Amino acid sequence: MSKTIQLQIDKSRTLIEGFRHHLAELTARGISEDDLRRMEKDLDELAKINEECDAIRADLSQKVKHMNGILADVKRSYVDKKKVIKVNFLQEEWMKYGVQDKR
Repeated sequence: MSKTIQLQIDKSRTLIEGFRHHLAELTARGISEDDLRRMEKDLDELAKINEECDAIRADLSQKVKHMNGILADVKRSYVDKKKVIKVNFLQEEWMKYGVQDKR
C-alpha cells in the first residue's frame, strides 16, 4: 500500500474513533453515526482499490521489464543488420536497403 494512502486511512480511522467517543457533542454540529459509517465504508473501498492498484503496478512492472529486454534485443539486431549494409555497400545504395544515413 502506498505511504500516502496508508497515512490517510490511519488518520481517518483515528478521527472516526475520536468522533465516536464524542458523538453526542458532535451531533449538534452535523456529524452523525451514518456519516462515520459512510466514511468507514469509503476507507474500506480505498484500501481495496489500492490493493488492486498495487497488484496492477507489480504486473505492469514485470511487463515493462520484459518489454525493455525485447526492445534491447531488437535494437541490437537492428544495429547488427544495418552494419552489414554500411560495411558492404556504398552510401548511395544504403537507402534502397532501408538504411538511412543519419550521422
